[in-house]
Amino acid sequence: MAVSEQDARRMVAEYQEYQRSVEALQGQMEMVRNTLAACDSSISTITALKEAAANGSSESVIPVGSGCFVHAEIRDFSKVIVNVGSGANIEKNVDDALAFLVERKSKLESMVQDLNESLAKFVENMRAIESQLN
Repeated sequence: MAVSEQDARRMVAEYQEYQRSVEALQGQMEMVRNTLAACDSSISTITALKEAAANGSSESVIPVGSGCFVHAEIRDFSKVIVNVGSGANIEKNVDDALAFLVERKSKLESMVQDLNESLAKFVENMRAIESQLN
């Protein structure tokens, strides 16, 4: 079945819109994956510090940014300050902070899955347009 020139132009415009949507979704996915990696890092660090504190160790290496670390002695590891969004921070005990981060990680993983599903739908629609145009 031949496609009219008008239909072909409409399909090309639709295809380009799908391309923009795919690019936007890929950007969102990258941001969510970065946040997920930071969440994983926080969980690992807090867990390691909790274990160290339980073993009587109070020394640690603390990241200060840009790949730099300092040796530090932790005097009290009973509380963790957690960012809960919109710039708000709440002090939580260690176990509650870990539970909060695990829940956040689960939500982020769900977001990645949803973004992947949306991405797959857009790519499927793009392939359908490609096959119609060919």
